[in-house]
Amino acid sequence: MKLTNVNFLAKANAKINKNEKGIKIVSALLVISITLISAFSITVTKAVNEYKEDYRARTLQVDPIFGPLDENTVNKIRNTEHVESIFPLKGIRNDSFSVTQTSNQEFQNRIDDKGDAHIDIWSLLGDEKRSVIAGKTLDESPVLSCVVPSDFYPFEVENENKKPDYIDGEGLIGETITVKAYNDDLMQDYNMVGDFGSTSTLNLPAIEYKLKVVGTYYLSPTETGYYDSIYISEETATKILDDALTKGGYSKDNKTTVGKWWSDLSLRTHYVVVDDFENIESVYNALTDMNVCCADDSELGIQDSIVNASNIFSFASVFLIISTVLLSVIMIIQSTANALSLRKSDIGLLKAIGYRNSQIFACLYCEQLRVTFTGFAVGTIISIIVTAVSNFFFTNRNFIDRLYIINWGTFGILLAISFLIVTIVPLICQLIALRKLNKIQPKDAMNE
Repeated sequence: MKLTNVNFLAKANAKINKNEKGIKIVSALLVISITLISAFSITVTKAVNEYKEDYRARTLQVDPIFGPLDENTVNKIRNTEHVESIFPLKGIRNDSFSVTQTSNQEFQNRIDDKGDAHIDIWSLLGDEKRSVIAGKTLDESPVLSCVVPSDFYPFEVENENKKPDYIDGEGLIGETITVKAYNDDLMQDYNMVGDFGSTSTLNLPAIEYKLKVVGTYYLSPTETGYYDSIYISEETATKILDDALTKGGYSKDNKTTVGKWWSDLSLRTHYVVVDDFENIESVYNALTDMNVCCADDSELGIQDSIVNASNIFSFASVFLIISTVLLSVIMIIQSTANALSLRKSDIGLLKAIGYRNSQIFACLYCEQLRVTFTGFAVGTIISIIVTAVSNFFFTNRNFIDRLYIINWGTFGILLAISFLIVTIVPLICQLIALRKLNKIQPKDAMNE
């Protein structure tokens, strides 16, 4: 049988198919469920998983409030289930700094135009690493080096829902950024020796530092911080605090309160690194049972709405895919069964004039494909339009909303999967009905 004949018969039969409209709708819903809903689910879930894997999302802060974190206590914490390591804070961890000057002319022009430029400086801690997409890591760089985000914006954002005019972080590699503690005040909490249960704050003088940009890290909406966050090494963080204490006139020997705090690491804040984000609560409970003052949440926060969106989209995508696949299978099987029973005489006539079972099977299969492909086309168009509009919307909003941007590569893979489903499901349904098709004889053409 010629392909044109197969197509003609399939087209003619599709028009009288009672389930045609329903199959088209279900096929369109199937494509939308797989490409659109699943794409959102994968996108948000990936962002949440990236967050959970971040070093700071697995880090709990503990303080010597109820007693010094001596070697015995530290070893108990280290041996706690799910604890990877524990490190004392030797310098600053996270502080606000003003950018007073830079060697990059474009950046300097922005500072002159907008005025106040400020950044959050994060120090690495212990075995913490920060990968870069360009330049060198802090491990490979000298003291007073820093890495900046790929999209850098150290100014006040006037509209939180609008995309800022970012500075290209990669273009700053090799340049210097002169920073100074915000409001000329470097604040440092420390534990009072012999008076556990309270902390005091040192207001240290600000010192200007020229930080050399050695690398750029990818600014992820969930895992690496905000567009104004830069990273320095633990050595640089220690130097900044050490210099501030010296300039503030604080003695570092063991004869003064501050000196004892500085020289005794058991009086410093420590950070406990947990093996998995899901075990944060378990470790927190274990540490509080040990009478250790511990923060009840990790350093890196995430909006509840993002986690909720991930759960909702995951459930919705699984539910819709399973339900639409089952519904499409039921409708196509019903359509196939109806075609065989209602068109028994037509099929018998085709056999009487010489058509083989395989040729009739091809006609029936093509009939179902014409219907499902129409639904596939409609679903694809809807999904592409919604995805394009959604991506455009989130691309032009604040960076945290970029986690909702769907990757077109992922979309294409899901579209290919939906294409396979709308192609294979009718084939399986036809194969199920093949036995009935084989039983129809040429004499059945006379049973109309």
